[in-house]
Amino acid sequence: MIKKILVPTDYSEASLNALESATVIANRNNCRLQILHVGETDGEYLAPPQAPVQGHAREVVDAMAGSILKKHGIGSETIFQRGFAGPTIVQTSFEKKADLIVLGAHGASGMREGFIGSTAYYVAKYANCPVLIIPESSKWLDFKNILFPQRTSFGTFKRYEFVKALSNGHAANLEVFALSVDRDPSGGNAMEIIGKRLNTGSAKSAINLSVRFSEHKHISREVLERADRMQADLIVLSSALDVINKQFFIGPFCQRIIQNAKVPVLYVR
Repeated sequence: MIKKILVPTDYSEASLNALESATVIANRNNCRLQILHVGETDGEYLAPPQAPVQGHAREVVDAMAGSILKKHGIGSETIFQRGFAGPTIVQTSFEKKADLIVLGAHGASGMREGFIGSTAYYVAKYANCPVLIIPESSKWLDFKNILFPQRTSFGTFKRYEFVKALSNGHAANLEVFALSVDRDPSGGNAMEIIGKRLNTGSAKSAINLSVRFSEHKHISREVLERADRMQADLIVLSSALDVINKQFFIGPFCQRIIQNAKVPVLYVR
């Protein structure tokens, strides 16, 4: 399921951590990296796409690709673009047919508290593939305790197969955190059926899957607290957590979780 991973880099700690995480995922899935550097504009002058990129940027990114090939045997395509970061990342992922974007997080970037940074928000909202957001503070090279908060709905579980691809045969604990705000018993029954079906096929991928139920109305707080208690190293989110039928929508629950999460977040529409 994962053949091409796009990694935007601006040489910051967050983007370098993202590159290391992407390298591990690429190694496990036998896929290629696409390392993207965006020469951002100041909003007043937009250089044409064919304008030369600064030599230093090319040297650094090419050195990154060479080091990854030498150490891990993973081939990388280096890509240089000019423009605004968010739209350029999304457009490049579409043109290069990326299966996953691994993006370093920089926090709110001046936006008001409780909301994710503008670039991460834009990419997660409009990218046509899943987006893995890596925090700046630590390196994340493995995902062993995965929290998967979901509404009690059958349709959202097509994302489970992508989560399995991240572990790719490595032992992991995946907890489906079934959220219900209306105490509907039929939703709980649906989650139990889904849990049994996923457990039936999970032995081959070494995933230990469990289902935990919650009926709390404060979804974002509940998810973050559960992530702390189970010492999660990955939270998987989707737009269905806020509004089930709006694909290009990152609602307040997802925004608060991404902004306040201490661990990587995988956003899968």
